[in-house]
Amino acid sequence: MTRPERPRAWARPSEAPPGSGTATQVDLMRRLVAGQISGPRFAVDWFEARRQVLNDGERTREPFERVLLDVFYLLEDDYVIPVGLRGPGDLTDEQLTTKIRAALARLDAL
Repeated sequence: MTRPERPRAWARPSEAPPGSGTATQVDLMRRLVAGQISGPRFAVDWFEARRQVLNDGERTREPFERVLLDVFYLLEDDYVIPVGLRGPGDLTDEQLTTKIRAALARLDAL
């Protein structure tokens, strides 16, 4: 009896097919850094792409996975989408962009 084929785990962004949630996450990161989308729009769309990743069973390998998890925790723990609800310890849009730029540098090194 043969087992169903498991989806391949991608090791770098270039391996994620266009339209996948993973490719969308990376594209959103690039768009934020390029100033094409706002911080709040990035966060909302990035979480939507993450849901797609989970629903479709997409997999990534370390260290690609670590970078995406770091972005997830950054958004989940340190970034408040409604600007009016941000406190003194929450990331500003500029700080978010700086951290995403660093995450992209890590991805580009893969």
